[in-house]
Amino acid sequence: MDRPNARMEFRYEVSRHEVLETDVPQERIAQMLRLMDDLDRTFCVLSFSDQLYIQCAGSAEEMIVEMRVPHRDEFRHFAIGQEMQIPKKNGFLRPKSSNREVVETFDAAVSEVLFRYFAETRDIPPGFVKRDMTDFFE
Repeated sequence: MDRPNARMEFRYEVSRHEVLETDVPQERIAQMLRLMDDLDRTFCVLSFSDQLYIQCAGSAEEMIVEMRVPHRDEFRHFAIGQEMQIPKKNGFLRPKSSNREVVETFDAAVSEVLFRYFAETRDIPPGFVKRDMTDFFE
């Protein structure tokens, strides 16, 4: 099992090349999330070990966020989502049983909240959900 790093590593892409910074301030992470695009700056990863990290891919307007956490002698890998109230196309809310949907794409502002919370707690904030994707990596 991986042991967490004493320091936090932040990886991101610039002009199709990976950059690594250590112990970066939250403002730097937020800056890089806001600069993401789907051409030359397509991902960011904040890690404490190979089995404890949060990552995103996409652009500042629309990105997916995933996290990996240690579990026994292995890991669990999750897509992060948020339950949202979704109106029908006519503008009315759906019946109570079906008016909520999990959305798994976020903009840079929401992703910044996820990265900041993860840096402090190694988890995601209340109001977000995890969809287990571990089987995808086996």
